[in-house]
Amino acid sequence: MCKQTSYSKYQKRAIKFLTDLLGTETPFTYERTQSNHLKILIDGVERPIYTGSTPSDCKSINNFMAEVKREIRLSKDDHCDAEQAVKSILPDFIKHSHDKLISGCVKSLRARLEVMKSQEEEKVLESKELSVINSFRTNVIKHAISLALQARKQGSYIKPKEMKDIEASIGKHLNFMMPTMAYYSELLDSKSKYKNIEALPSVKPGEAMEISTVKQEVEAAQERVVPIANGTTVQVSNKSDTSAANDITNSASELMAMSANNRISLLRNLTKSQALLLIDDINQAMALNREQDIEAVVAMIRDKELPLEAIISRMEAA
Repeated sequence: MCKQTSYSKYQKRAIKFLTDLLGTETPFTYERTQSNHLKILIDGVERPIYTGSTPSDCKSINNFMAEVKREIRLSKDDHCDAEQAVKSILPDFIKHSHDKLISGCVKSLRARLEVMKSQEEEKVLESKELSVINSFRTNVIKHAISLALQARKQGSYIKPKEMKDIEASIGKHLNFMMPTMAYYSELLDSKSKYKNIEALPSVKPGEAMEISTVKQEVEAAQERVVPIANGTTVQVSNKSDTSAANDITNSASELMAMSANNRISLLRNLTKSQALLLIDDINQAMALNREQDIEAVVAMIRDKELPLEAIISRMEAA
C-alpha cells in the first residue's frame, strides 16, 4: 500500500470520508491501482469499490459517498440487530475516548502496513509455522496501544476488560488489512517444494576434487522426487549434456543484455512461487560469490605472506 502522502487531494478526501463514516466498527483497506484509481475493500461488502484520482465531475465525491453508504446499508441489513445486542454499553465519554484510541492505533498501523507485512512474512518463513502470526500481531497491537497511551496527557488507565475489547477491535482491523492464513499456507507450500535439492559439499582452499566426483555430485543433485498418483513417487533426472552450463550462462547473459522494460515484462510471466524461488536463487548465488571472493583474498594474503595489521591500517586510512 502506498503512503497516504502519495495520493491525490481527491483520494485523501475519500479516505477521510471512509474513516469518519466507518469509525472503529468496520475495518477497511485501500490501495492505488496501476491506473491510479483508488481500490477500497470494506469488511462485509462483497465487491471492491473504485474511485478515480482527479475526476473532472465536481459531484464525483458525492456519488462516491452515496455508493459507499448504499453498499454498507445493503451488507448490514441482516446483521444490525444482532450486532446491537452484543455491543457493550459504556458511557459516552468513555466510548469516545476508546474510539479515539482505536482510531489512532489503526491509523498508525495502516501507515506501517508494508513494513509489518514483510516482517510477518519473514517470521513465518523462518519458523515455517503459522502459529507465529497470532503472537506477532498481538505484540504489534499492544505496542501500538502502549505508544498511544504514552502520548496521552491524562486518562491513560483502562480497565482490563475494556483493554481486551480495544485489542480485539484493533485486531479486527489489522487482520483485515494483513494477509490471511491461507496466503501464508500457500507460501510455505511453494517454498518447501523447491528445497529437495541438497547443497553440494564445499571445497576448502588448497583442496581439489576429481572431475568424476564433481560430476557425480551434480548428477545426484539434479535428481528430483516427483509425486504421482496414489501417493507414489518417482525419481526424475534432469541430466543434460556438456553444453548445459554454457546454455545457462548464455541465457543469463541474454537476460541482462535486455533493456529494463523488456526484462521486467519477461519476469512478469512468472508465477508468485516461481518469482520467490528466483529471488532465493539469486540471494544464494550472491552469497556463494561472496564466499568465493573471500576465499580468493585469503589465499592471496597467505600466498604473498602479507601482514593483516598492515592491510587493516591501510583500509582504515582509505
